[in-house]
Amino acid sequence: MASHQLVDIRNGRIAKAVSARSLGLNPYPSRSRRTHYVQAILDQFASLEGQTVTVAGRLMSWRKQGALAFAHVQDQTGKLQLFLRRNGVQPTDAKDGSLGYAETHLLDLGDIIEATGQVMRTDRGEISVMVSQLRLLTKAIRPLPDQWSGLKDREQVLRKRYLDTILEPSSFDRYAVVCKMVAAIRSFLNGRGFLEFQTPVLQPQYGGGTAKPFKTHVNALGCEMYLAISHELYLKRLIVGGYDKVYTIGRYFRNEGIDRSHHPEFSMVETMTAYENYEYNMDLIEAMFRHVAVSVFGKTEFTVRGHVIDFGMPWRRVSMSEAVREKIGADFRACQTLDEANALLSAAGIHEPQPSIGEALVKAFEVFVEKELIQPTLVHGHPIEISPLAKPLPDDPRFVERFEIFIAGMECGDNWSEQNDPVQLLATWRKAYRADERDAGTFHTLDFDFIEAMEYGMPPTTGIGPGIERMVMIFTGQENIDDVIFFPLMRPAISPLNAEVYGIQDPVVAPVEDLALSFEEFESLCKEGLLKPHSHHLTAKPHVRVWSVAPAPGGSRASGHIEIEGFLANSVLRLAGYKIQSAEVLSEADAKKRILELLEQSLARFFRDTFPEHRLTVAPATVLQAA
Repeated sequence: MASHQLVDIRNGRIAKAVSARSLGLNPYPSRSRRTHYVQAILDQFASLEGQTVTVAGRLMSWRKQGALAFAHVQDQTGKLQLFLRRNGVQPTDAKDGSLGYAETHLLDLGDIIEATGQVMRTDRGEISVMVSQLRLLTKAIRPLPDQWSGLKDREQVLRKRYLDTILEPSSFDRYAVVCKMVAAIRSFLNGRGFLEFQTPVLQPQYGGGTAKPFKTHVNALGCEMYLAISHELYLKRLIVGGYDKVYTIGRYFRNEGIDRSHHPEFSMVETMTAYENYEYNMDLIEAMFRHVAVSVFGKTEFTVRGHVIDFGMPWRRVSMSEAVREKIGADFRACQTLDEANALLSAAGIHEPQPSIGEALVKAFEVFVEKELIQPTLVHGHPIEISPLAKPLPDDPRFVERFEIFIAGMECGDNWSEQNDPVQLLATWRKAYRADERDAGTFHTLDFDFIEAMEYGMPPTTGIGPGIERMVMIFTGQENIDDVIFFPLMRPAISPLNAEVYGIQDPVVAPVEDLALSFEEFESLCKEGLLKPHSHHLTAKPHVRVWSVAPAPGGSRASGHIEIEGFLANSVLRLAGYKIQSAEVLSEADAKKRILELLEQSLARFFRDTFPEHRLTVAPATVLQAA
């Protein structure tokens, strides 16, 4: 729909609001007289049939046939049919705001209305309300997207999530589930004696993790502050203050990359428990996931990344070294020298020498084990080299009291017994600290105020910190974190339509967010003329990921996406969905070759046929990760 058509529609709807006012009706009254939600009427029809009710919501359909009209009103709980007869609807009355049948031409799809009438069932058997009084509660001056096709543009879905949830019930339900999951987590922790505290988002010194922070300035105090990358150190201050079980469900800000599983702003539940160690949290996190599964979804089995995951079964617990030994037969615990450890790696096909025995173990785990941990698994006993803030194991100080959660091959949380020796903690921080890279997010920064609190004595303490969005992705089967965040962070942009509507002469439009599509969607949008190359010289950059999970014994598969530079004006176009399957183990070279062959068969050929005047250069493929 051309922008001038939308402007005309908008002006026409504004004119209808003016017409309503000329009849003495307020198209934006302050309240509704609603008595029932839609779902309550559907559920309780037997007892409500013949009773007078008042419903309110968005007008989603309207079909007028002379003296009869049929409509559907949609509220938070569902959609209900309205049945109107010309002689049965109260005439327009400015006193009580009624809109008569003769004036229903002032209504448009998307308006917010109120209908009062008797609950009944039509001849076709549909539960309805026979309307006796109709009121306009809100005049919508922009038309909704087509309800049958919904929002197809991924960028529009992200920028205008409210339209997506109006049109797509599954999207609406998914974000409601987020709210229910947070409530379930609170109920779970409160039931175990935890106290919820609001810890500060604005912090004079970021800490509790290693991440690049966001910085801001507080005018009233005349100083720089940071947005929280973690709330851990404040929860520990509460432990020092005498509270034994504390938690927060807060917002976290990390000024780092954006991809399918990472977002600069996200939510997390963080706990701290005094007088316990990491083993307590193994039980706690397992019970929490099971509680959320049953209380919110009423089941324990979920499909995650194509795998059926059962949260009702006891979670496996295995040490990192034992998991590696089981997979490749290499026992890094027996290594006495770094040369021995790197030799084990080399024998397993990893020719990247590591700086320590512990890091060699971690490398083997990441390559051979991590992606195969499908059912919920707690991996414990991490090397001390990568766990400076965790307590060493009493019987083998080369490893620490720490565990990670793995579900469907994803890392879903990191937990340990906290270091409560302030002298050792300060020494560890100072050893890593580099003043010239203070805000780089590569080490734990010095927080002397927290060290002082520790010096008053913090009892043995342990905590968990699962991300809310990661949990929602697992339980709702989503692959992209943007699909569980209602307001994902995007570059600001002003559309040409809005510039025209609001009279913005020279809008400063920031680059739009990178667009991600499947090749089928891309091909369709191009053929419809909705997508066209911005530049005549385009570059396609293939990225391929090799997986060790095989479709057949001894085989493997790879998946890839393509980044096309120059197609969009100020951002990168990503095409996903390229898949390679092989009965044999794919090497990196084979995967690169296969993805380039696929590109030649699909993307390159499509460009030659569809955009012959544009030149597409295919860059060498990059292997993102070999699993």
